[in-house]
Amino acid sequence: MPNNFTLPTVNDTQDLFTIFQFVNNSASGGLFFPMILLAIWAISFIGSIAEGKEAVRAWIFASFTAGILGILLGVMGFLSRQYMYLLILFVAFGVFWIRLQNTPPA
Repeated sequence: MPNNFTLPTVNDTQDLFTIFQFVNNSASGGLFFPMILLAIWAISFIGSIAEGKEAVRAWIFASFTAGILGILLGVMGFLSRQYMYLLILFVAFGVFWIRLQNTPPA
């Protein structure tokens, strides 16, 4: 019976770091940790709005939280640079948005 999935070897399960490398690179094609960060961002954003924060403040909080986690994952080699740059752009968009919101009318 053929196997449709990539199975880990003994070298892929030596410790937690190699297991996460296998899951991220081989099993999910490099999309495991970006999807985890997307879920963390969405939970942070919705949770902040549920607590009564403005949408712009919830956006900045969720983007900053996911950005810090993304940088940590990038340093460990789990996340590609393009996703880290995207999260930095999310924070920059939030800062731009709050600056636009706080400008006095002309």
